[in-house]
Amino acid sequence: MNWLIALLLIFSLLSTDLVDINSAGEEALRTLPGIGPVKAEAIVEYREKFGPFLRLSDLEYVSGIGPGTISRIEEYIFIDSVSLTVTDTLHWLESVDSLAPLLNVYYLDIGQGDAILIEAVFGETWLFDGGPDAGGPLEPAVVFRLHEIGVDTLDVVAFSHPHSDHVGGLASVIRNFTVLKVLDPCIPFSSFIYEDFLNAVMDEGCDYMLLEEGSEFQLSPHVTVTVVSAGMEGVNLNINESSALIKITCGSFSTLLTGDIEENAERMLTPDAEPVTVLKVPHHGSISSIFPPYLRRLSPQFAVFSAGRNNSFGHPHPHVIEIYMELGSEILRTDRLGTIVVRTDGEKISVSSL
Repeated sequence: MNWLIALLLIFSLLSTDLVDINSAGEEALRTLPGIGPVKAEAIVEYREKFGPFLRLSDLEYVSGIGPGTISRIEEYIFIDSVSLTVTDTLHWLESVDSLAPLLNVYYLDIGQGDAILIEAVFGETWLFDGGPDAGGPLEPAVVFRLHEIGVDTLDVVAFSHPHSDHVGGLASVIRNFTVLKVLDPCIPFSSFIYEDFLNAVMDEGCDYMLLEEGSEFQLSPHVTVTVVSAGMEGVNLNINESSALIKITCGSFSTLLTGDIEENAERMLTPDAEPVTVLKVPHHGSISSIFPPYLRRLSPQFAVFSAGRNNSFGHPHPHVIEIYMELGSEILRTDRLGTIVVRTDGEKISVSSL
């Protein structure tokens, strides 16, 4: 009996010593090995700004804390999973085989890049990003995909940032289709491909405007495009992280197009992030573009990965896919499914591929 009492006492002492990383104050955090005042303050500030830690590896996103620190403190801390909020799925829509759509969104299979066609029924048609060029005399994949869908006129061509896998096909789009207006996020960048695109805009006489943050465009009585971000300001971000973001809404449906934003931009966007039905996964599923609090706030029902088959970058990264699966998101990949088609009447959603 004595040994049983001793064992229970040991377990009692162990549980008393454990620190709940989501509720402990700075004083309690400073008792952990390797956690001084600066790191303790950083943990609390991160928690207050971005919400609770759902797993210990989330601590790596706190300034000054890496895998080594986590390995030293993991036996002294715990996460009270009972108190954590489950994934928000209230915005998820009923998925059906067919419906009478008010909005069609095509996440085009154009290889290693992004190109998304937005078609408001009885309204405007937009192209956001244009994928890569063909690298020679052939027309780029985006031109063929638009012809396959039956597009002849684009009310607006816009893009997230001027890297070649996003604007490489746009000069050919301008020259092959009737394009009424071009929206440019105006991110300083020098390249022959971007210059060729701008020359095509001038040659064809398209209206040219800047893509401005906060702007709203009514594509039809039911479909709205909002410019969530037109590039991060005030910090030294690379071109990827300066990507413009647009959100398309139709009733209860929404899809967020994120260009190639990475962790720093995601951190800045997190406080204002809202749930979406479909997320065009940032940067083709790169390991550099997973900031857990941001993805949890978006809580997408469907996660669309736009990437080329057997691409040399290894996109999408297996760990990134794992993160979205943990959120409960349905994974959709252009490298496996081809062009992904999402249709909605504002209350239900239908997903297919071409």
